[in-house]
Amino acid sequence: MFGLILVFICIIGAVVGQIAMKSGMRDVGEISSLRQLLDSHTLVLMFTNIRILIGLFFYAVSAVLWLAALSTLNVSLMYPLLSLAYVLTAVVAFVFLKENLTPLAWLGIILVVGGCFLILRAGR
Repeated sequence: MFGLILVFICIIGAVVGQIAMKSGMRDVGEISSLRQLLDSHTLVLMFTNIRILIGLFFYAVSAVLWLAALSTLNVSLMYPLLSLAYVLTAVVAFVFLKENLTPLAWLGIILVVGGCFLILRAGR
């Protein structure tokens, strides 16, 4: 049970991290080339933005917790559950970042959640 709790904390950490980084990147602006990405000004903007740093922090904490979960659970159970992070990230982005989700995207979300439910049931 402890391992599953860690997996779900990792999922929440990934969602918070992703939303924080996206919010921070709105300040940085669109990066449309490798040259622009590697430009020192762009890198300074990215790595001094508090929301990006918070997002990276959540990712780092999640990685450590993920390692602990790996020590107790089968990766064949854990890894598919990470797809819930995609689902939650899409829903949170829809609500807080006002990103658009098409009806087909909503159908995909429903299918992913259903698949995760089946994986959890099979893992018992």
